[in-house]
Amino acid sequence: MDIQNKIVLISGATGGIGAALARRLIGEHCKLALVARREDQLKALTQEIQKQDGECIYKTCDVKQKQDIADAVEFIAGHYGRIDVAILTAGVLVPNPIETFDSTIIKDSMDINFLGNVYFIERLLSVMKKQKSGTIAAVSTLPDKRGVAGWGAYGASKAALSWLMESLRAEAKQKYNINMITIKPGSVQTPIIKDFPRRGAISPEKAADHIANGIKKEKKVIQFPLIQVIMTRLTDQFPASAYDHLPIDLQKGEGYPPAEEK
Repeated sequence: MDIQNKIVLISGATGGIGAALARRLIGEHCKLALVARREDQLKALTQEIQKQDGECIYKTCDVKQKQDIADAVEFIAGHYGRIDVAILTAGVLVPNPIETFDSTIIKDSMDINFLGNVYFIERLLSVMKKQKSGTIAAVSTLPDKRGVAGWGAYGASKAALSWLMESLRAEAKQKYNINMITIKPGSVQTPIIKDFPRRGAISPEKAADHIANGIKKEKKVIQFPLIQVIMTRLTDQFPASAYDHLPIDLQKGEGYPPAEEK
């Protein structure tokens, strides 16, 4: 797919991957629509892009608020007349240790990582069905098939998103010519993992390259980096008895906060 001059919505646009994508797509001459909560950062990024002769608008939006998302999509479609590509990157990563297991963390993670995307997809499908074309790419996670100790809230929300995207993919394409792309990144050096350093993490700019190139190739699933893809998919094949013997601290990773029993 040629994305030159396409109208591209990016949610979570002030975050690591979202901001890197916005900068990356200037070179494709895309017309950008940036969506995030923090207006000061949205305005600064929009001005940065406009100074490079990029066409860009923004709209503040809390992805936990269904009406905010409806207003954002309506504003963008009204301004540009259509939405060709939507890249949904907004998300949170919050540890949920078993010692202090907290349902509110799971609810918040589901509200942002899953339902926030559901609300966007609902509105975007309405726009793209009328166009008879479009692409919706949503950021899930590479380890979306096996639970990871300490990260149940994040993993459950992203696994739900992967399942939803796959359930929509064939029908959206066959009936409405809409591409549904699941983005499955491994470790990326974004603000949400600053307290949880990961060996082999790639830069947001490299992640943006993978995503932009994957969208242009109309991939069904975009997953990266390669070595993490191989290791994760190998681990997916472990029987439960072997998987349960993986060291818990290794699964949790560096920087995981210590927790005491409630």
